Amino acid sequence: MMENQLVLRRRQLIALLLALIVGLFLFEPWSLFSKPIWEQTPSSESVGKGEQIFAANCAACHGEKAVGENLQRPLGGTKDQGGYLAPALNGTGHAWHHPDEILFRIIQEGSIAEDSPMRGFAGRLSDSDIVASIHYFKSLWPEEILNRHKEMVQH
Repeated sequence: MMENQLVLRRRQLIALLLALIVGLFLFEPWSLFSKPIWEQTPSSESVGKGEQIFAANCAACHGEKAVGENLQRPLGGTKDQGGYLAPALNGTGHAWHHPDEILFRIIQEGSIAEDSPMRGFAGRLSDSDIVASIHYFKSLWPEEILNRHKEMVQH
């Protein structure tokens, strides 16, 4: 009788351990400690992918090499006939003043200005595509701007 109870307890313990292991894989608790996607370190692959994504989705407004819609007004602003100019994203505009999370959200959700032509790309670009496009245009920033951006987001 005692031997049957030991076998039963052993089976219960094994079942409990298996349930815990399966639960860990389903819950993925380590994801609670991972960095947000916009904090991923750029790689040559992500910059290259971002260049293609930018050319296909962003360059029509922000210009080839992210120079902006109007070279004389890299910060963007309003058009004479109404509406907004797409700002430069190459480090000459104001994009570098924003943390990467804000850049990510603007690309994903669009501009907060109701009359802005900048609409969000959620549903058209994956999160990793958005991050790759950010990696691309940040690769165009001069080193001084990159350093100032890093300083700004660390404070």
